[in-house]
Amino acid sequence: MSGVVTTHQTQVPCFHHAPFEPPPSFAGEYRRVVPVSLRRILTLVSDLHAHFKPADYVSAEQYAREVDDVLAAGWLPLCRVDQLQRPGERIAMTLLGRPVVAVRDGDHISVFGNVCAHRGSTIVDDGAGSGSVLVCPYHRWSYRLDGTLIGAPLTDDADLDGVCLPVVRHAVWEGFVLVNLSGAAAEPDLLFGSLSAVLEPWRWSEMVTVATKRFESTWNWKIMVENWIECYHHLGTHRETVEPFQPARTTRLVSSEGQPWVAMTVDTLDGVEGPADEWMPGIDPQHGTSLSIWAAFPLLLGGGVARYAFWLQVVPIDASRHDVIWHLVAHPDQLDRFDPDRVADLMAMLAEVHAEDMAVCARVQAGLASGLADTVRLVALEAPIAAFQRWLTGCLTTR
Repeated sequence: MSGVVTTHQTQVPCFHHAPFEPPPSFAGEYRRVVPVSLRRILTLVSDLHAHFKPADYVSAEQYAREVDDVLAAGWLPLCRVDQLQRPGERIAMTLLGRPVVAVRDGDHISVFGNVCAHRGSTIVDDGAGSGSVLVCPYHRWSYRLDGTLIGAPLTDDADLDGVCLPVVRHAVWEGFVLVNLSGAAAEPDLLFGSLSAVLEPWRWSEMVTVATKRFESTWNWKIMVENWIECYHHLGTHRETVEPFQPARTTRLVSSEGQPWVAMTVDTLDGVEGPADEWMPGIDPQHGTSLSIWAAFPLLLGGGVARYAFWLQVVPIDASRHDVIWHLVAHPDQLDRFDPDRVADLMAMLAEVHAEDMAVCARVQAGLASGLADTVRLVALEAPIAAFQRWLTGCLTTR
């Protein structure tokens, strides 16, 4: 890319507005979030002075900067609280090359570096597990669920007082267990507090996990995020699967007032949302007849409809690879509606839509890597991408 991001104003007439309630501001006071006017949307796009070149989506050097200054400095999703319901349950994952593990110890959740204090071996495999202790397979050093060393065979001559697993900073926000690898990020409630107000009808903090599915991706992580935070592509990528039911022209954007998140809704055609007695508790007709799409920067992507919700866990690996883990979630009062057959059908539907996204994201990566694209143009419905790029550029230039 070169020059400035431009906009195609021919798309303006298709944009719709929506009313909003006043969420908390970044400073903790309350202010009204007003509908985003077309003038405001175009301002957001034209205000993007520092933006990415195609090389920034393929450069190993750029990715290394993003790891240090954006990803490790932000809040990354590790799991949901409901995935750690019982004492001893754990979720391990490698984030940005750092192996971490979240464990349930009584009523408390802790997150540790999944690295033995002896000679650095990882302790447990990535994924879910359970046990009353964490045991390194190398020399059987063992750790309590609070991270302290409980046993080290044949070490009577060693001073092991105070040996423990490294603590990784974490927080719980809307039922998500988030980790901050740098340890220096502002609290999630400060960063995402007004997003919580936007998401309140879906009661995300109460959701429980129904199913998960992992996808391997061979394109830059930013392409995945940017694809998620605009619904303009419904009319192309999803023209037969999503667009007929949730048309791009009905997108409504929510102003984040400069905070590190974006959100929008898309109208759902009558009847698609199902009978109201099957909606999640608390969903009213306004929200029950729309698709919710949102993102908490940098990597937490979410969405929901009247009867269930879903979130995407983006796990970057390098400049051109990442994994995406889809999670289907539901309200605990309605789990009886999610029998194995229905869950399989829903996951197959979500996988079909994601396969369409995967195909087009691979095309974007190929185009950006070709050296033939020197300018990227954003239209009004892609204002969330402008906001994301502006935030990301700010992170890179202020650290």
